[in-house]
Amino acid sequence: MKTQVTLVLKEIPSLPVEAELINPENVTEKGIPEIKSMLLWCGNRQERVGDYFEVEITSLEESKNGVADPVLNSVNKGEGNLARLVLQGDLSKFKRLGQGMAAGEMLIQGSAGFHAGALMRGGTLLIEENAGDWLGAHMEGGQILVKGSAGHFVGSAYRGKTKGMTGGRILIGGDAGQMLGARMGRGLIAVEGDCGDVPGFGMMAGTILIQGTSGIRVGANMRRGTVILLQSKKLLPTFYYNCTYELPFWRLLYNQLIQAGFSLPASYQDVSFRRYSGDANEGGKGEILICHCP
Repeated sequence: MKTQVTLVLKEIPSLPVEAELINPENVTEKGIPEIKSMLLWCGNRQERVGDYFEVEITSLEESKNGVADPVLNSVNKGEGNLARLVLQGDLSKFKRLGQGMAAGEMLIQGSAGFHAGALMRGGTLLIEENAGDWLGAHMEGGQILVKGSAGHFVGSAYRGKTKGMTGGRILIGGDAGQMLGARMGRGLIAVEGDCGDVPGFGMMAGTILIQGTSGIRVGANMRRGTVILLQSKKLLPTFYYNCTYELPFWRLLYNQLIQAGFSLPASYQDVSFRRYSGDANEGGKGEILICHCP
């Protein structure tokens, strides 16, 4: 029988806590004492999960139609035996939550700290409030859903690395910071709100969608990939206009986002886009698509 492991924060720590071990795979088939004894780093001290959290384990009953409660909808198959992991409280001081997840369901009922979902390979991470910097950095698969806002460098490459996010999708219900999807290699990032400067910097593939306003230098140094802007924006002079047309894939992407809980007005369902190619300094094979509303 599938279980739910719930970690309830006792109090907000004074220093950041390295919490990369907290993920569904590491709590499955473990008892409360084992989970409480899992090691975390706080500053230069090694501490335990039980020092910060109360731990509860409950069974998940199936609904009448035989489908488990869909609070989280995992994109991976074969995850039925993994425990659902729920964390409650303000976890903005806890770094690397869900880092390296390969499968399962993880729900954070609060905010998450830096590097949440970094190096993620599968499963679903849902954050009900805000996320810190480096959300989904170097992500390879799965999905991250943030109901609030996210910090800088979402889906980006760490300094010194040449390629960031290479798969999966990140959906943000609020705003996002600077360098969104920097050096992105594949996957989808969608932002309902506004975005900081230089989204899509050095992109090599993948898709970024920004519904609100975006900062300056959109797509700077991008080599390939697609940035979709639903609000008009003055672009760098190294992007040149091609044409205005209806995107063959737009209806499919629109429907997928709506099904995932992303909020898009119905008026955007049938629109055309102005296509710009660039960055000319990097070969001009990337594209920025700006919604054209008659």
